[in-house]
Amino acid sequence: MNEDTRTEESKKKRSLLKYVLYIVVVLLATGLSLFFSLKDNFNTVIDAFAKSDVTYILLILALVTLSYFIEGLIVLVFCRLYTRQYKYHQGVATAAIGQFYSDVTPGASGGQVMQVYTLKSQGVQVSNAASIMVMSFIIYQATLIGFDIIALAVEWNTIMSINAYIPVLDWHVPMWPLILLGFGLNLFVIFLMMTMSYSHRFHNFILHHVIGFLGKIHLLKNPDKTRESLRVQVENFKIELRRLQSNIPVLVLQAILFLLIIFIRNCIPYFSGLALHAWGEASQFNAANMFHASFLGSFHQMITGLIPLPGSAGVSELFYYYLFLDFFGGNAANTAATQILWRTATFHLVMLVTGLVAAFYRSRPKEGFHYANRKTFVTLQLETYDERRRSADALYETRRLSRKEIQRKLREAGLFGKRNQKSDEDDMDDVFDMDGRSSSIQIKAEPDPKKRNKPHKAHKAKKKKRDDWEEWNL
Repeated sequence: MNEDTRTEESKKKRSLLKYVLYIVVVLLATGLSLFFSLKDNFNTVIDAFAKSDVTYILLILALVTLSYFIEGLIVLVFCRLYTRQYKYHQGVATAAIGQFYSDVTPGASGGQVMQVYTLKSQGVQVSNAASIMVMSFIIYQATLIGFDIIALAVEWNTIMSINAYIPVLDWHVPMWPLILLGFGLNLFVIFLMMTMSYSHRFHNFILHHVIGFLGKIHLLKNPDKTRESLRVQVENFKIELRRLQSNIPVLVLQAILFLLIIFIRNCIPYFSGLALHAWGEASQFNAANMFHASFLGSFHQMITGLIPLPGSAGVSELFYYYLFLDFFGGNAANTAATQILWRTATFHLVMLVTGLVAAFYRSRPKEGFHYANRKTFVTLQLETYDERRRSADALYETRRLSRKEIQRKLREAGLFGKRNQKSDEDDMDDVFDMDGRSSSIQIKAEPDPKKRNKPHKAHKAKKKKRDDWEEWNL
């Protein structure tokens, strides 16, 4: 065994040990949260489960499963942009594997990169797989921000009334600063990428001055690596945003699917309350309460996103209690019972099932576990940058050329008005890209109309009719 092989094996062992440690942390944090949930309400919680409505419990499991089938559809739609051979069950498996590695890594940093390697093993090129993950991030982040804005607007008074109690200090701490901070973080990520993509001045200011200052005050250990990582992510954001602009129907469809996933997963606490009769035996379905619970779930995501623990273990249960206590009428036992059912259905069972898929799926990634981290995903983006940029530019220019060609034919048929200067400039954009480089797609120059032979008057009407038919037969 040579030195490189020994080094590779050592990395795999260390990475496997790290994953085992993450799972142990999740189990310990879950055990502690379960203990605190049951220590004062054990009999009441057990009684609630004994009298639970099985129909609603099955509905909860169906909704959670549906959300991952929708996520598989999202993967399928993206992959079909590159290959017609991709199957729906492959998309579901990719979604499951990504969810497992997101659950067992801090800040969900391992999910995307393992999805890239899963797609690679399924026959999708690495460059295309990296493109899919970046496009997925852009649409999901934008959809999440839109949902969060609606939640904040509708539930502002609720936010201001939610407090967390700290027994040691006997303090009631308001939750709104954490909620707004979490929302600000979600908004900041997409705002930073957008602004750096389209403003060279702001781009240079962040890379040189801000990162340099943070390095000088020792908040960043390696400013150069941070600068390079951010530059790569911004450039990739720009490429994939350009690709999405060339596929508006796909963009709209994926945004709708992501919105469905967010809503379904956020409303699970409401159905948990119905399953455990949190509002009494005669509780009936109420759409307003379902939306209310979904918005509270949005606030829960904002807060837990601030704390990069594997699966937000422990923290997720803690903040669920304070966010949903008033929703369940201030009843601590009912809140604890619904929290156990919600967390089991949305995290523990999901981690178990997706872990089995990650372990036994025949097209699972064969690469070592050390790939599953944020740094590796940035490296993948850097390695595939040139190829993805060429394909995105070609797609964007081709779509624009196609649109201009149709407009030209309509204009020549007399359905458009006289060309103006702006349309001429737009046509020039088809020949030269944003950086002024000549496009690989060339436009054949039209012959000078003055040099054309004029048709004989006897055939003029007949020729015009034939030309009009050919113009419309695109």
